[in-house]
Amino acid sequence: MSKLAYQRLDDLLELLAKQTAPLPMKELAKSFSISERTVRTDIANLNDLLSNVGAAITLVRGQGYLLTVHSKEQFNDWWTESMSSADSFLTTSEERQAYLLFLLFKNESPLSLDDFLDRLFISKNTFYSYLKTARDNLLSYQLKIVNRPNIGFEILGNEFAKRQAISDLLIEKDLQEYLIGFTEMELALFDNIDLELLQKLELDYLAPLELLDSDYYHKNILSHFALALSRFLAGHEMSEFPLRVPSLKQHAQKALRHFLAELDQAFDVQLTNEEKEYFTYYLALNAPRLVETEATSHSSTETAQSIVAELLQAIKGTSNFDWIEDKMLVEDLTSHIEGFINMNLMEARRSNPLLATIKKSFPQAYDLCLTHLEILGKKHGLYFSQDEVGYIALHIAGAMERNSSSNHRKYRVILVCGTGRAMSRIIEAKINKYYQETIEVVDRLSYVELQQCDLAAVDFVITTVPLEQLSIPHIYINMAKLDKEIVKIEPFIENFKGAKSEIYSLFHKEFYLHEDSESKEQLLKKMTQQLVQKNFVPEDFHDSIMKREAINQTNINEWLAIPHPMSLSAKRSAVSVAVIPNGVDWGSGDLVKFVFLFAISKEDYEDTEEIYSLLLELMEREDIQQAILQQSDYQSFLTHIKQL
Repeated sequence: MSKLAYQRLDDLLELLAKQTAPLPMKELAKSFSISERTVRTDIANLNDLLSNVGAAITLVRGQGYLLTVHSKEQFNDWWTESMSSADSFLTTSEERQAYLLFLLFKNESPLSLDDFLDRLFISKNTFYSYLKTARDNLLSYQLKIVNRPNIGFEILGNEFAKRQAISDLLIEKDLQEYLIGFTEMELALFDNIDLELLQKLELDYLAPLELLDSDYYHKNILSHFALALSRFLAGHEMSEFPLRVPSLKQHAQKALRHFLAELDQAFDVQLTNEEKEYFTYYLALNAPRLVETEATSHSSTETAQSIVAELLQAIKGTSNFDWIEDKMLVEDLTSHIEGFINMNLMEARRSNPLLATIKKSFPQAYDLCLTHLEILGKKHGLYFSQDEVGYIALHIAGAMERNSSSNHRKYRVILVCGTGRAMSRIIEAKINKYYQETIEVVDRLSYVELQQCDLAAVDFVITTVPLEQLSIPHIYINMAKLDKEIVKIEPFIENFKGAKSEIYSLFHKEFYLHEDSESKEQLLKKMTQQLVQKNFVPEDFHDSIMKREAINQTNINEWLAIPHPMSLSAKRSAVSVAVIPNGVDWGSGDLVKFVFLFAISKEDYEDTEEIYSLLLELMEREDIQQAILQQSDYQSFLTHIKQL
């Protein structure tokens, strides 16, 4: 915004500019936590300014205040000029603090206290408060802000640390704005170079390196290149590069060498060896697959292949997802993990800007990776951070999506026949003839054997013996009309399929709590005990839940958690629900109000994707959340959940 007398005028004008209908006085006062009298004073001050730029804030009687533009050309020119100035960063306290750092890094000579007060529109006390925050933020970079008497404030420290601080503290990596071009802050920081020319050279000369598979990391490369070139041209050369610079693969070395030579010519500079090391390092950090391993060129590839094979085998063993022969997944994962191994050789870490989104949007895929990579990392001497687990989970989520429709498992069925095994074999053969793509007969039992059988891992029963009561769905077929009766199984499967996809069947009244809890541990203990008592889960289920929580908290945002065990050990599938109106501390200060404890059997795991989708939908519906919090009975909960 423009340089108005004080920040609230900037904010008030911006708010009114976004509205097409009048805003009531009470709403304006509430928005800024000020009195109606103060609002009228602010509007009078704004009108003094706007009268010179073809606009005014008018009162629409009975409705509120509205920004009226009399001369669009005059107002738009003023608005555009104001928004394009460096002061457009100053719409919040945080942005003013960032601008203070910007001034310290950007100005070639120290700035006095009056310089800062004039540019930031703040009081002396506020400035020193901001200065303390800036000093605290720079401590981890071994940078100091000093005030030289009669000269001013400046930052002391080595150039590499300054560039790190600029990148981390000033260039906000907001995905939308950051990816589609240079941000306002970048344009201000790099105003001494032709950014379009730099980008063209990078795209032309580094095209063989295929850097465009990730917009985010490609932009990181370009941003660090711009930072290095801009600082070098401003006279801030690096005297040494303090980190170990990796060796690039030959084709990458060649491409980078040509690019840097063209950069020297295009910008009339002669980059030093230290500056070239800076370019090399940040290219390698954001595209680690270009790094050449030291021992042999195949060592990281072989390790990556082993990790991928072991990961997919572990997933198959614990969830029935079989992607071992998925060539696309294997190739993509191997390439990614090879790059991750190379980063470990650089002793570097990279952040994942999508981590929160991945956890919320693909919780099933994320959790599949988390527990297995914890074990595989220890085995291979690697540490898979949450950021890295998030990247790998994206590959797994893609495999889930590709295979969800084509690789649905067969229904597991027990065949009950009271006339002996020979007849049961005949019936099984007829079932296989008609339903080999949808049914797997896992056992053939007599009626007596059925009474003693654990049916937890079975979908339904086909029986030639009339059964009055059974804990799972079943269909009776009359052996006297066998061929005609076999056909009845098809509509039964269709109905059963609908029932199985009815995710609400995972909820049970006896596994529903609507009460406050003293602690996360007490709540999980109570929820698991209920499941144990009904023989849905084994005795050690709670221990497995807590072991999983110790690896990483299972809340997918600040108010919803999906705790679950380390392995799919449930005897029967259910989702236990706890609604905690006042919230329970889940760790890191998050007060979770909704807990969905997953007790899922290995056989049912592939079918639980819908429950994840349901919870993601709940996260978007504040009205449903509030209704569930306010009404304590199970039937109300189920009614509201079914509205999603």
